Amino acid sequence: MLERGDQFRPAPPPALTSDAYAAAIDEVQSLGSATSTSRTPEQTEIGKFWNPPIQNFWNQIAQTVATAHHSDLPTTARLFAALNLSVADSAIAFYDAKYIYRLWRPVTAIRLADSDGNPLTVADPSWLPLSVNTAADPSYPGAHSTISAAAAVALGSFFGDDQRFSVTSPALPGVTRSFTSFTAAAEEAGLSRIYAGQHVRFDHVAGLKLGHEVARFALSNALLPAHDSSGRPRAIGSRGGVR
Repeated sequence: MLERGDQFRPAPPPALTSDAYAAAIDEVQSLGSATSTSRTPEQTEIGKFWNPPIQNFWNQIAQTVATAHHSDLPTTARLFAALNLSVADSAIAFYDAKYIYRLWRPVTAIRLADSDGNPLTVADPSWLPLSVNTAADPSYPGAHSTISAAAAVALGSFFGDDQRFSVTSPALPGVTRSFTSFTAAAEEAGLSRIYAGQHVRFDHVAGLKLGHEVARFALSNALLPAHDSSGRPRAIGSRGGVR
Protein backbone atom coordinates (compact mmCIF):
# COMPACT_ATOMS: atom_id res chain seq x y z
CA MET A 1 0.00 0.00 0.00
CA LEU A 2 2.96 2.32 0.44
CA GLU A 3 4.06 4.33 -2.57
CA ARG A 4 7.73 3.79 -1.67
CA GLY A 5 9.63 1.99 1.04
CA ASP A 6 11.20 5.27 2.17
CA GLN A 7 7.91 7.18 2.16
CA PHE A 8 7.97 7.72 5.94
CA ARG A 9 11.65 7.07 6.58
CA PRO A 10 12.58 8.41 10.04
CA ALA A 11 15.36 10.92 10.59
CA PRO A 12 18.78 9.45 11.37
CA PRO A 13 19.46 8.15 14.89
CA PRO A 14 21.61 10.26 17.22
CA ALA A 15 25.30 10.33 16.38
CA LEU A 16 27.48 7.84 18.26
CA THR A 17 29.32 10.76 19.84
CA SER A 18 26.18 12.49 21.12
CA ASP A 19 24.86 12.72 24.67
CA ALA A 20 21.53 11.26 23.49
CA TYR A 21 23.26 8.16 22.16
CA ALA A 22 25.25 7.72 25.38
CA ALA A 23 22.11 8.06 27.51
CA ALA A 24 20.28 5.44 25.43
CA ILE A 25 23.19 2.99 25.62
CA ASP A 26 23.54 3.54 29.36
CA GLU A 27 19.84 2.75 29.83
CA VAL A 28 19.88 -0.52 27.90
CA GLN A 29 23.24 -1.51 29.37
CA SER A 30 21.62 -1.33 32.80
CA LEU A 31 18.02 -2.42 32.16
CA GLY A 32 18.64 -4.91 29.38
CA SER A 33 21.50 -6.91 30.86
CA ALA A 34 21.01 -10.61 31.51
CA THR A 35 22.27 -9.97 35.05
CA SER A 36 20.59 -6.58 35.60
CA THR A 37 20.00 -5.48 39.17
CA SER A 38 18.11 -2.33 38.14
CA ARG A 39 15.37 -4.01 36.10
CA THR A 40 12.23 -4.71 38.14
CA PRO A 41 10.60 -8.17 38.22
CA GLU A 42 7.73 -6.83 36.11
CA GLN A 43 10.13 -5.38 33.56
CA THR A 44 11.84 -8.78 33.37
CA GLU A 45 8.46 -10.40 32.75
CA ILE A 46 7.64 -7.83 30.06
CA GLY A 47 11.01 -8.33 28.37
CA LYS A 48 10.46 -12.08 28.14
CA PHE A 49 6.71 -11.98 27.47
CA TRP A 50 6.84 -10.03 24.18
CA ASN A 51 9.93 -11.77 22.78
CA PRO A 52 8.17 -14.04 20.20
CA PRO A 53 7.16 -12.68 16.75
CA ILE A 54 5.23 -9.52 17.50
CA GLN A 55 2.68 -9.81 14.69
CA ASN A 56 1.34 -13.00 16.29
CA PHE A 57 0.40 -11.10 19.44
CA TRP A 58 -1.53 -8.50 17.48
CA ASN A 59 -3.51 -11.11 15.58
CA GLN A 60 -4.35 -12.69 18.95
CA ILE A 61 -5.48 -9.30 20.24
CA ALA A 62 -7.57 -8.70 17.13
CA GLN A 63 -9.28 -12.06 17.53
CA THR A 64 -10.00 -11.41 21.21
CA VAL A 65 -11.48 -7.96 20.65
CA ALA A 66 -13.45 -8.91 17.53
CA THR A 67 -14.98 -11.84 19.44
CA ALA A 68 -15.88 -9.57 22.36
CA HIS A 69 -17.62 -7.17 19.95
CA HIS A 70 -19.41 -10.04 18.13
CA SER A 71 -18.16 -8.63 14.82
CA ASP A 72 -19.81 -10.14 11.75
CA LEU A 73 -17.78 -12.05 9.16
CA PRO A 74 -17.30 -9.23 6.59
CA THR A 75 -16.22 -6.77 9.30
CA THR A 76 -13.85 -9.30 10.84
CA ALA A 77 -12.34 -10.18 7.46
CA ARG A 78 -11.76 -6.50 6.72
CA LEU A 79 -10.30 -6.03 10.21
CA PHE A 80 -7.69 -8.76 9.73
CA ALA A 81 -6.88 -7.54 6.22
CA ALA A 82 -6.36 -3.96 7.44
CA LEU A 83 -4.30 -5.15 10.40
CA ASN A 84 -1.98 -7.43 8.48
CA LEU A 85 -1.53 -5.17 5.46
CA SER A 86 -0.60 -2.35 7.85
CA VAL A 87 1.83 -4.68 9.63
CA ALA A 88 3.34 -5.83 6.33
CA ASP A 89 3.83 -2.28 5.08
CA SER A 90 5.34 -1.24 8.41
CA ALA A 91 7.88 -4.04 7.96
CA ILE A 92 8.76 -2.70 4.51
CA ALA A 93 9.22 0.75 6.03
CA PHE A 94 11.37 -0.25 8.99
CA TYR A 95 13.61 -2.52 6.89
CA ASP A 96 14.19 0.38 4.51
CA ALA A 97 15.38 2.50 7.43
CA LYS A 98 17.36 -0.26 9.14
CA TYR A 99 19.55 -0.84 6.10
CA ILE A 100 19.98 2.85 5.37
CA TYR A 101 21.23 3.69 8.87
CA ARG A 102 22.79 0.30 9.80
CA LEU A 103 22.98 1.06 13.52
CA TRP A 104 24.58 -1.67 15.60
CA ARG A 105 22.56 -3.58 18.16
CA PRO A 106 23.09 -2.96 21.90
CA VAL A 107 25.14 -6.15 22.41
CA THR A 108 27.68 -4.93 19.83
CA ALA A 109 27.50 -1.28 20.84
CA ILE A 110 28.16 -2.07 24.51
CA ARG A 111 30.94 -4.57 23.91
CA LEU A 112 32.70 -2.16 21.52
CA ALA A 113 31.86 1.07 23.32
CA ASP A 114 35.54 1.96 23.60
CA SER A 115 35.58 2.37 19.80
CA ASP A 116 32.50 4.62 19.38
CA GLY A 117 34.32 7.91 20.03
CA ASN A 118 32.00 8.77 22.91
CA PRO A 119 33.69 9.27 26.32
CA LEU A 120 30.32 8.83 28.07
CA THR A 121 29.90 5.17 27.05
CA VAL A 122 31.69 2.38 28.91
CA ALA A 123 32.66 -0.86 27.18
CA ASP A 124 31.72 -4.21 28.71
CA PRO A 125 33.19 -6.98 26.50
CA SER A 126 31.24 -9.70 28.34
CA TRP A 127 27.83 -7.97 28.33
CA LEU A 128 24.85 -10.15 27.39
CA PRO A 129 21.20 -9.11 26.92
CA LEU A 130 18.27 -10.66 28.77
CA SER A 131 17.09 -12.11 25.46
CA VAL A 132 20.27 -13.87 24.35
CA ASN A 133 19.44 -14.34 20.67
CA THR A 134 19.88 -10.90 19.12
CA ALA A 135 18.39 -10.49 15.64
CA ALA A 136 20.89 -10.28 12.79
CA ASP A 137 19.44 -7.08 11.34
CA PRO A 138 20.31 -3.47 12.33
CA SER A 139 18.77 -1.83 15.36
CA TYR A 140 17.09 1.41 14.19
CA PRO A 141 14.11 1.67 14.18
CA GLY A 142 12.69 -1.09 16.39
CA ALA A 143 10.50 -3.68 14.68
CA HIS A 144 8.36 -4.43 17.75
CA SER A 145 7.60 -0.73 18.19
CA THR A 146 6.85 -0.10 14.52
CA ILE A 147 4.59 -3.11 14.05
CA SER A 148 2.82 -2.56 17.39
CA ALA A 149 2.08 1.08 16.62
CA ALA A 150 0.74 0.18 13.17
CA ALA A 151 -1.41 -2.59 14.65
CA ALA A 152 -2.76 -0.32 17.39
CA VAL A 153 -3.81 2.28 14.81
CA ALA A 154 -5.47 -0.37 12.62
CA LEU A 155 -7.42 -1.94 15.48
CA GLY A 156 -8.30 1.44 16.93
CA SER A 157 -9.82 2.50 13.62
CA PHE A 158 -12.38 -0.29 14.02
CA PHE A 159 -13.11 -0.30 17.74
CA GLY A 160 -11.66 2.90 19.18
CA ASP A 161 -8.42 2.85 21.15
CA ASP A 162 -9.91 2.31 24.61
CA GLN A 163 -10.54 -1.43 24.77
CA ARG A 164 -10.02 -3.90 27.60
CA PHE A 165 -8.29 -7.13 26.61
CA SER A 166 -5.73 -9.66 27.80
CA VAL A 167 -2.84 -11.31 25.97
CA THR A 168 -0.93 -14.54 26.52
CA SER A 169 2.56 -15.46 25.34
CA PRO A 170 4.16 -18.75 24.28
CA ALA A 171 7.34 -17.47 25.92
CA LEU A 172 5.74 -17.41 29.39
CA PRO A 173 2.96 -20.04 29.63
CA GLY A 174 0.43 -19.19 32.31
CA VAL A 175 1.27 -15.47 32.32
CA THR A 176 -1.36 -12.98 31.11
CA ARG A 177 -0.86 -9.27 30.45
CA SER A 178 -3.97 -7.06 30.52
CA PHE A 179 -4.55 -3.63 28.97
CA THR A 180 -7.16 -0.90 28.71
CA SER A 181 -6.10 0.39 25.28
CA PHE A 182 -4.32 -0.68 22.12
CA THR A 183 -1.90 2.21 22.61
CA ALA A 184 -0.87 0.94 26.04
CA ALA A 185 -0.16 -2.54 24.66
CA ALA A 186 1.89 -1.08 21.79
CA GLU A 187 3.93 1.03 24.21
CA GLU A 188 4.66 -1.94 26.46
CA ALA A 189 5.57 -4.19 23.53
CA GLY A 190 8.05 -1.62 22.29
CA LEU A 191 9.58 -0.96 25.70
CA SER A 192 9.99 -4.70 26.20
CA ARG A 193 12.84 -4.62 23.72
CA ILE A 194 14.82 -2.30 25.98
CA TYR A 195 14.24 -4.61 28.95
CA ALA A 196 15.27 -7.55 26.76
CA GLY A 197 18.49 -5.78 25.76
CA GLN A 198 17.58 -5.74 22.08
CA HIS A 199 16.97 -2.04 21.40
CA VAL A 200 17.63 1.43 22.75
CA ARG A 201 14.97 4.02 23.51
CA PHE A 202 15.36 6.04 20.34
CA ASP A 203 14.78 2.83 18.33
CA HIS A 204 11.49 2.54 20.19
CA VAL A 205 10.43 6.18 19.75
CA ALA A 206 11.22 6.22 16.03
CA GLY A 207 9.43 2.89 15.58
CA LEU A 208 6.23 4.13 17.22
CA LYS A 209 6.16 7.20 14.99
CA LEU A 210 6.88 5.19 11.85
CA GLY A 211 4.19 2.61 12.60
CA HIS A 212 1.60 5.32 13.20
CA GLU A 213 2.42 7.05 9.93
CA VAL A 214 2.36 3.88 7.85
CA ALA A 215 -0.94 2.63 9.27
CA ARG A 216 -2.69 5.98 8.95
CA PHE A 217 -1.65 6.19 5.31
CA ALA A 218 -2.68 2.61 4.63
CA LEU A 219 -6.08 2.97 6.26
CA SER A 220 -6.73 6.19 4.33
CA ASN A 221 -5.87 4.72 0.95
CA ALA A 222 -6.95 1.08 0.90
CA LEU A 223 -9.68 -1.27 2.09
CA LEU A 224 -12.16 1.57 2.33
CA PRO A 225 -15.91 0.89 2.25
CA ALA A 226 -17.30 0.25 -1.24
CA HIS A 227 -19.66 3.24 -0.82
CA ASP A 228 -19.08 6.74 0.51
CA SER A 229 -21.10 8.33 3.32
CA SER A 230 -23.88 9.31 0.88
CA GLY A 231 -24.24 5.74 -0.38
CA ARG A 232 -22.62 6.37 -3.74
CA PRO A 233 -20.18 3.72 -5.03
CA ARG A 234 -16.50 4.56 -4.78
CA ALA A 235 -14.40 4.31 -7.92
CA ILE A 236 -12.63 0.95 -7.80
CA GLY A 237 -8.86 1.34 -7.98
CA SER A 238 -8.87 5.13 -7.62
CA ARG A 239 -6.86 6.93 -4.96
CA GLY A 240 -8.99 6.84 -1.87
CA GLY A 241 -11.09 4.02 -3.29
CA VAL A 242 -11.25 0.27 -2.82
CA ARG A 243 -8.19 -1.75 -3.88
